[in-house]
Amino acid sequence: MHLLFFIVISTFPLKTITTIDHNIIDFDTIYTQKPVYISFWALWCSQCIKELDKINTLQDSMNFFVIAINEDGKRKKARVRNFTKGHKWRFSVALDESQKLMREFGILALPSSFLYDTKGHLVKRFTGFSSKDEKNFIKLLDSLYVDTLSTNSH
Repeated sequence: MHLLFFIVISTFPLKTITTIDHNIIDFDTIYTQKPVYISFWALWCSQCIKELDKINTLQDSMNFFVIAINEDGKRKKARVRNFTKGHKWRFSVALDESQKLMREFGILALPSSFLYDTKGHLVKRFTGFSSKDEKNFIKLLDSLYVDTLSTNSH
């Protein structure tokens, strides 16, 4: 019998990432300002697209930062860029050209997403995406804002 152990990254693992539009995102600055949602996705994954369409809508009404990390490889970069523009996603998209980040995050299925608080701590890991996950995500974001407000008022 073989046992596999996966390490869940409990503190914010990224310092910077380059988007498909060649912008560099400095996470040390961003995650201290608002919660960060990292989603790993692929063009072939219909659940990924549903998740990111919903996250795009939620981002309009809730203050959180989103980075969508695509796992289709560098040969599909132009297709990924056109796809995201066609969906009118307003968040940043990066390409995990060698699936290095996917391995570092211990991802076995797509979509896989991570919500981090403003201190860089992992709040929740999501695998898959359902209406239950959406409701849970909204509750978690609401609780992060309540915690932030109460911390800042003391």
